[in-house]
Amino acid sequence: MSGRFFALMAAAVISFAPVHKTSHVPEGWFVWHSYTDYSAMDSCLYYMEPNGKVRTIDGNFVHAMNGSFGITPDKVAFMAIDKKADEWDIFIYNAVDGSIENMTERSGFRNEDPKWSPDGKSIVFKRGKWNSTINDFQYDLALLDVQNKKVTMLTDDVSEEAMPCFSADGKSVYYAGYEKGIGSIYRMYLSNGKRRVIYSENGVNAYYPIVNGKDLYFTKWLSRNDHHDQLMHYDGRKTVRLSFNRSDCDFSDICPVGFGSYIYSSTQHGDYDLYYFNGREAVLLSKINSERNELGADFFALS
Repeated sequence: MSGRFFALMAAAVISFAPVHKTSHVPEGWFVWHSYTDYSAMDSCLYYMEPNGKVRTIDGNFVHAMNGSFGITPDKVAFMAIDKKADEWDIFIYNAVDGSIENMTERSGFRNEDPKWSPDGKSIVFKRGKWNSTINDFQYDLALLDVQNKKVTMLTDDVSEEAMPCFSADGKSVYYAGYEKGIGSIYRMYLSNGKRRVIYSENGVNAYYPIVNGKDLYFTKWLSRNDHHDQLMHYDGRKTVRLSFNRSDCDFSDICPVGFGSYIYSSTQHGDYDLYYFNGREAVLLSKINSERNELGADFFALS
């Protein structure tokens, strides 16, 4: 997406940030999804080229969401419900020829939350299976070999693990681990399976970790009594709340663009809309946003 395109989208600026008439973001590719309501099962996934051309990624599936770029912008992993099998699966969209491949076809499991490895050879995701002992789905972390579609389980326990992503060096996986419905942020080392708590707060839900170099970002409730989502930054030593958060609405689905700049979703104007923060101002992306909810942005910069 070009800087000119983002400048055209700057129709509304958040009042607590300095106002600038233009806003710049590096040129690149952009993917996001939108739906009227999650329960409506009508999510659509969109792919934008640097020239501003938008495509809808569609096929023999419904409720597509959570697109993730790999090491090149022409491959997008995402999750959707396969129409024939009626199960959540992991798909890969090829932007060069428009083809779409189901990577977990008819597995008999729920396959969700895909994120590419730094070398582009594998995808980490959440896999769910019915566990009659707990009378509910059991969600574990899994690793998909993109070349042969082989799936290797990383965890196998009744506690839910979800929303995984790789560390920048590919040696670890960050994820949200749940106990009694409350999520904490963990890091698991792939060499030995050892886990370390990165962030945990009593009674406060923390989830959706995203890595950008050595920096980790995630979403958490404001407090145990206030469930407004807030975006957080962990630099390896301390965790801080990002400056553009507000306590009267939700902030989620952060996508780091550059140093100190982000695309994210927020409910400041009602439903979820996409915003861009460039380190100085936060801009509502009005040319993308609609009456639906816009979420799950990912960006691949044009070098």
